[in-house]
Amino acid sequence: MATLSYYINEKDPNREYTINFILKNGRKKQLSKSTGFKILGKHWNGKKQAPIAESKTGEKNYYILRRKLPQLKNKLLESVRNANYKGIEIDAEWLEKELNIFFGRTTAEIDFIYLTDYANHFIDGMPYRIQKNGNTGVSEATIKQYRTTLNKILAFEKIKSKRFKIDEVNLKFHNDFIQFLNRGQNLNLNTIGKYIKCLKTILKGAKQYGLRIHPDGEKDEFRSTNQKTYFVTLNETEIDTIFNLDLSGTPYLDNARNWLIIGVWTGARVSDLLNFTSANINNGFLEYTAQKTKQKIMLPVHWQVESIIERNDGKLPHKISNQRYNDWIKEVCRLAGIDELQKGAIFLNKKKGKSKKEKTPQRKVLGNYPKWQMVSTHTARRSFATNHYGKLPTPVIMSATGHTTEKMLLAYIGKTAKDNAMVLQEFWQKETKKKAKEAQLQVVQAAK
Repeated sequence: MATLSYYINEKDPNREYTINFILKNGRKKQLSKSTGFKILGKHWNGKKQAPIAESKTGEKNYYILRRKLPQLKNKLLESVRNANYKGIEIDAEWLEKELNIFFGRTTAEIDFIYLTDYANHFIDGMPYRIQKNGNTGVSEATIKQYRTTLNKILAFEKIKSKRFKIDEVNLKFHNDFIQFLNRGQNLNLNTIGKYIKCLKTILKGAKQYGLRIHPDGEKDEFRSTNQKTYFVTLNETEIDTIFNLDLSGTPYLDNARNWLIIGVWTGARVSDLLNFTSANINNGFLEYTAQKTKQKIMLPVHWQVESIIERNDGKLPHKISNQRYNDWIKEVCRLAGIDELQKGAIFLNKKKGKSKKEKTPQRKVLGNYPKWQMVSTHTARRSFATNHYGKLPTPVIMSATGHTTEKMLLAYIGKTAKDNAMVLQEFWQKETKKKAKEAQLQVVQAAK
């Protein structure tokens, strides 16, 4: 079993010392190395192998140190386990490489010739990467997106019977990869665009790491793909109909309906929504930390949500999976008569009973469908943003949805520059009519 211990060579408590560590890989070779971090001798707790608590020293500058030392230890011990499993020799060179990964040092490694090798290294380092805002790591959803991108690249290489080097990722690779995802994997251009975006970020990371990438990777033509997205939202009349729908005979639909109502009045992502508990509600306010962005969000509890809690003996609905929520809210909306025909894309003719290997990736088919068929896990959040846009100041909506820029919010609810121009035009027309009416009143009063 591998162990890691921190220590300093303290002789004078008022002197600054480098924090070192000893890495033991069971009975195998023992390695020692400096972390590069420094600390005053009197502020180091040798027994706990950590800085002395801030409350005892009054020193507030070690908060990064208190966070980074456990992270480094966990990362190195995890890397040792992986190396032992793969039969990789753990020596000074290996340790130096792992430290470079953790600290994001730009040292070109000859190991990273192939795209998938570097992509795997890039993804492994994501939980420890320091962001511009000072936070460490990224969300699990982001890491999953990059893992999926890597798997798509591996599938592409299998079709091509070729491993691509980093400097071979050019415009031809870009075009062929897009065609493979579109025709071979039946993915739409928006989904493909997410994979291309991840690929571009990986290439950028490779260049920063000191590796040579193909010049095409930085050209404008090496861009993400996209297409018009069709989505539906529920207006307030439809929400009221769903809220008042009698589902007492089908408890599972009643439970899904309740989550849908909570969603349209909180604007929460489904990953947060279905994890809400009574502990998130205090004194008429809902408080939670968004899983994706780590933002703290606080908003008042809507009266319909209060009513649901009262009907549920003071509790929130019981937890269900994302997939069941997605399926059941469609049925809820069908029963509520949300059947107006709208343009959109849905999966048709789902074939069941096949193994994963036999299943062919499905493509959404564009057409006009009853609105309930296009309701999904995103509908509640989009409905919240759409129904409040133009009625509340945009920053208020953003504080509830967690969007960091107005541009992101407008894109999410499908608002364009033309939509904003129409709002401005309507405002000017109202102002013109208002001034004309005021002028007319002045003429009438003057005549009197």
